[in-house]
Amino acid sequence: MTRLLSFLLLFIIVTQVNAQSGYKIEGQLNGIKDTSCILAFYYGNKTLAKDTALIGSDGSLVFESSDNIKDGMYMIVFPDGNYMEMVMIDKFFSFTADLDNIVQTARFKDSPQNTGFYNYMQLLSSKKNELNALKSQENSSNEKKIETLTNEMLDYQSNFSKNNPNLFFGKMLKASEEVQIPDAPVLADGKIDSMFQLNYYKAHFFDNFDFSDDRMIRTPILHSKVNTYLENLTHKIPDSIIVSCDYLIEKSRSNSEMFKYMVSYLTSTYERSKIMGVEKVFVHLVEKYFKTNQVDWIDETQMFKIVDRAETIKPLCLGEIAPNIAWRDPNNKVQVLENIQKDFTLLIFYDPDCGHCKKEVPVIKQEYDRWKEEGISVEVYAASVELDKEKWIEFIKTYDISEWTNVGEFKTFVDGEYNRENDMYVTPFPYIKQIYDISGTPKYYLLDKNKKILVNAIKGNIGVDQLSEIIRKESAK
Repeated sequence: MTRLLSFLLLFIIVTQVNAQSGYKIEGQLNGIKDTSCILAFYYGNKTLAKDTALIGSDGSLVFESSDNIKDGMYMIVFPDGNYMEMVMIDKFFSFTADLDNIVQTARFKDSPQNTGFYNYMQLLSSKKNELNALKSQENSSNEKKIETLTNEMLDYQSNFSKNNPNLFFGKMLKASEEVQIPDAPVLADGKIDSMFQLNYYKAHFFDNFDFSDDRMIRTPILHSKVNTYLENLTHKIPDSIIVSCDYLIEKSRSNSEMFKYMVSYLTSTYERSKIMGVEKVFVHLVEKYFKTNQVDWIDETQMFKIVDRAETIKPLCLGEIAPNIAWRDPNNKVQVLENIQKDFTLLIFYDPDCGHCKKEVPVIKQEYDRWKEEGISVEVYAASVELDKEKWIEFIKTYDISEWTNVGEFKTFVDGEYNRENDMYVTPFPYIKQIYDISGTPKYYLLDKNKKILVNAIKGNIGVDQLSEIIRKESAK
């Protein structure tokens, strides 16, 4: 279930890479022979193979196909992991290069795009070598030369896109330019606005990026900027992430392929995230874009799975009231989750045979004893999610957790069984595994006194020490 959205990106990859007439790339390489190489391309945060070619005894190679190929930044990958980047705008061209110094020796025929790209890299490479040589010399007279050379390099970089408006690489450089941030203004009280520059930087972060150009998907620029925006410029709370995701998706609407990529990438990212609480982001994206018929590139079966996944997760998001459970304890008495009268309820789903459970439960028991000593009002509602009653009873004895509210259900009825004492139906076993999204154990839900979810975590998402920290922090409020 945690990977069900991978289909989205794969579908787009398959359909997008085929949209123009064929290509033929002829190469002559010095320093390699009698092997093979791969033509690959960037796709967001991935690098994907497009074609393969044999390298002959004379270092020659040919990538040729009548299949369509999309514009973007590609690379030829060699067996040792070395690679040669190239701009795939021109589709019929040739090149020569020495494998031990690709940047300085690469020469292209019938490809103005790659000629411009490598001219840029060759000049900068030469300038950097010159700069490093000056810096390595202990000579104070070199300071002025270093400053002049550094400024020349910066000017060349900043003016390249302006001076080469027809080069796609120039557009890539423009998209990578840093935002020029003005000085922070002085507020009415005489203090400098400390948040101005950060807010300005975030608001203008994509000023130089063209969301209407889907070629940018097939470069390393898009993912780098989106990742920086989400990881460094967005607060790590669901509501802030949601605002940023909606912003990125709305920016992408000017190009259908960019829109497909952005919706798919963000939805997939937050469906698979291990960060507690961000499942709310996934639910939001599904409800806003999938359930409103804005996603038209997947079939009904996949759409059903995605929507069903969101509907499963939604009631378990932080802040929601936990679904009630009524299961039997070892004395066959029905224990109802919502009837627990404590400030906190730690709901644990475990499997008596689970190795992680055997390690985690004793640690939680130690913390539970400390909570009691500190006067924190906590109850543990420990539910076995396997059907072997004998192992369940043995687990309780082995780990000395009989004072917890231990429950299990060992009948596989579907509709529940009426319990006169509580005037309610015992919750069906299969229903609990489904409604609480139990795909692995141990799984924890920390609830407040009103049974509102404070923590929703599976092993690996949060440690017992973090869980204990949250309980103490909430208790102190």
